[in-house]
Amino acid sequence: MGSPVDGVDAKQWWRYEWIELHNPTDAAVRLDGWKIWLHREKLDFEIVLYGTIAAQGYFLVGASDRIPGVDVNYGSLAGKFANTGQRVVLKNASGEVVEDMDAREGWFGGDNDIKLTMERRFPDRPAADSDNWGSSQNTGGTPKVKNSLFGRERFLQLDERSSVTLKNATKRDPVWASLLQVLTDKVFMIALLFALGSAVAILALRRHLVRSPSQDANSFDARRD
Repeated sequence: MGSPVDGVDAKQWWRYEWIELHNPTDAAVRLDGWKIWLHREKLDFEIVLYGTIAAQGYFLVGASDRIPGVDVNYGSLAGKFANTGQRVVLKNASGEVVEDMDAREGWFGGDNDIKLTMERRFPDRPAADSDNWGSSQNTGGTPKVKNSLFGRERFLQLDERSSVTLKNATKRDPVWASLLQVLTDKVFMIALLFALGSAVAILALRRHLVRSPSQDANSFDARRD
């Protein structure tokens, strides 16, 4: 979808597309001879890589050197990412597939109107898993720094119209939320037990009064029975 660039009309931002690689290992990786394939039914574009990704580092391939932090400048990359989705394959110098993300039926995240990139959540989970992707929380994405969705799960939540929507959340709920849940459950159970006990006591008292020999046969309860 391109990146916002100062001094460039928003309608031309599509010319400033980029793709980022991340090295989650503790050793630098040489990229000479590595390739990125973009294709739908046939190959749309091939990016031949060179250079090195530092350990725990990021490597930015962009369509212009006006994109901050670009490591490889491919002017011909502009417009090569299909808005309807594509399959993106990363191969090493031996031709082995390192990553394969098939989004030909639609990208797993991103927003072309407000320029939110598609971000990966967990580097150790499959790229093919659509739930491992989402829309960046930052306009223009997070090139050369940690993704805004890094380590954040997707979970289902009902909105005000009771429809299911996807939200972003951390791996675990805050400790105070769990504690509040436990306390709320305990209070509810105490109130429920108290209500049941009161109901039993009232029924017992009522039966005692109905069966009492001193009760007038013409009383309301006797006539009603």
